Amino acid sequence: MKKLIEVLIGLAKQYPLHENFNWEIPENCPLDFPDGLLSEFERNIYLKHNLSSFLTVDKHTNRYWVIQEWGGIRSLKKNDRNDALLSKLDLELSKGILTRPTFSVISSLSKVASFIDCSNYAIYDSRVIYSLNWLMFKYTGLTEYYPQPSGRNAELSKFDLNTIFNLSDREITYISHKTAYHNYCNLLKTLSFEMYGKNEPYLAEMLLFSIAPSYIVNDIKKSMTISLKRA
Repeated sequence: MKKLIEVLIGLAKQYPLHENFNWEIPENCPLDFPDGLLSEFERNIYLKHNLSSFLTVDKHTNRYWVIQEWGGIRSLKKNDRNDALLSKLDLELSKGILTRPTFSVISSLSKVASFIDCSNYAIYDSRVIYSLNWLMFKYTGLTEYYPQPSGRNAELSKFDLNTIFNLSDREITYISHKTAYHNYCNLLKTLSFEMYGKNEPYLAEMLLFSIAPSYIVNDIKKSMTISLKRA
């Protein structure tokens, strides 16, 4: 893990968050922003720390806003099933164990969790997991990785990590859906502290998200060679 941390510290300096994290906040945000927040990075940090009071269990409207408007996941519609998942999210988070139905839409629900308590929960995003799994694969001897949700990024889809892992000589397994999310959040808190001196897991998440389609994809290209035995 020491080498991984060294690499991430270097990447944090190479890709400053205030320059590279530019996720836009929709105009219909339920929260008002103070004057002086000039960058999208600053506005997102403010949102992380101040939206939680708008996300109580009975206020599904704002939870759907986080998923659909801020997160851009329009496929998760308001219906009885998703209402139930949003209602039980807080309890599962407090228990430290997620059920399979919850984890099946973790990309969406973790967005809500990250605003409920940004000091303990981060977004479990396909791009973030892609970056994290690759860096763990390259710089550690670990053989247990995080299940990657389906994603929409075209660059990442060109280099499927499952295929790369299967072609390696390591016996790769994936952390159970029950504990993967909490394990991930705890790791990001550690990595954030090492990189930024703060235990806020969203800092490591933002970096891993930002570098996925550029640095990580290029690093995979440079790190791999394929030899084909012809008949």
